[in-house]
Amino acid sequence: MGLMPLFKFMYRHETTAAQNAPATQIVGFEDNPSELFLQEMQKTVPNMQDLPFYRQGIECFCPKFVLFEEQWIGTVLTPWMISVLVLPGPGQTWEARELGDKLNIQLPYKALTFTVSGLEQIPQYLSCSLQSPLDPGLSNQQAKQLTQDCLRMVLSINAEQPKLNQNRRNLFQAMLK
Repeated sequence: MGLMPLFKFMYRHETTAAQNAPATQIVGFEDNPSELFLQEMQKTVPNMQDLPFYRQGIECFCPKFVLFEEQWIGTVLTPWMISVLVLPGPGQTWEARELGDKLNIQLPYKALTFTVSGLEQIPQYLSCSLQSPLDPGLSNQQAKQLTQDCLRMVLSINAEQPKLNQNRRNLFQAMLK
């Protein structure tokens, strides 16, 4: 099942807030939106600087997004958080949602709960905070590396295998079934 059909299912599933959602649709980004997203996050920095969880010395950073099942998947680092993001991909159209709605999305590594969010130039996107506030021990370089590693991780297949009974008889019986 592609990600877009999964999104449509979840949109139907979340009906209470959707009844108040605007009647518009969100058009996908033809080009990689990482630079645009970074610019939008940098605009929010002045509004966040006085908050107690703001980390001086941490720069906004957004590695290139990756197309996954026709949607843009990316990560972002700000002086207050690291998040995974989903934006509509080329040729995609999302139904407009109420900001704050929650959606569960199965990514290769695991299912994550995303929040419908919006910025001035990006009317709607999905965000999932991975670390907020940031670990006070992280340097700017470590935080950037972690942001890149998180993107690779959420798009990687979970290597954890179910535990099998190591008894040979059980193993051979399972193979014969």
